[in-house]
Amino acid sequence: MKVAVLKFPGTNGDEDVAHVVRLYGMTAEIVWHKDFKEKDYDAIVLAGGFSYADRLRAGAIAARSNAMEEVSIAIEQGKPVLGICNGFQMLVERGIFGDVALLHNINNRFICKWVKVKVESVKTPWTREYEENEVIDLPIAHAEGRFFSVTEPLSVAFRYIENPNGSLWNVAGLYSEKHPNVVGLMPHPERAAEEILVPPKRTAGGKKLWISLRESLKNGW
Repeated sequence: MKVAVLKFPGTNGDEDVAHVVRLYGMTAEIVWHKDFKEKDYDAIVLAGGFSYADRLRAGAIAARSNAMEEVSIAIEQGKPVLGICNGFQMLVERGIFGDVALLHNINNRFICKWVKVKVESVKTPWTREYEENEVIDLPIAHAEGRFFSVTEPLSVAFRYIENPNGSLWNVAGLYSEKHPNVVGLMPHPERAAEEILVPPKRTAGGKKLWISLRESLKNGW
């Protein structure tokens, strides 16, 4: 169960993700984007941060890298792929979720806080251990996370209970209709996977996501 944690210039969530992947019994390897080959890994996480300093648009430059060509191959092969925050922005810029966008937050500011999120789909390798409609706590930290689409998406994986950024339909994360092995979300499940990191009156809402991945890799999904 070998998980690649992709690192681009400006990525800053890679060590957190690798720590949690190992914590839940899998092997994690932080891979510099120029060295990444999908054939060497069973799953891929695009960690959060500010790839290429969010120039042009958040995730736009990384989305056009050779590493993302490899990620696209892995997606077609059915390998679990997760994009967290900036990683979600990369997947959106890549067109994985169709004609959608992640815009500047409605208040035009960077927002860093804990929010309540509802799990909309448990039919992915990243969410199988959750209950449908389970409400969890996760932290967010982004300036460009406001979901926009002309029509309401059918493939919502996570939805805000407390909408912090003006996302339409309260969308916090998506899965791919064509490839449900792919999930992207703005909140950070790696920062909510251990009780010691959770503030009072909040829960470790990210824990089941990593357990879901482990069980999916172990038993198939």
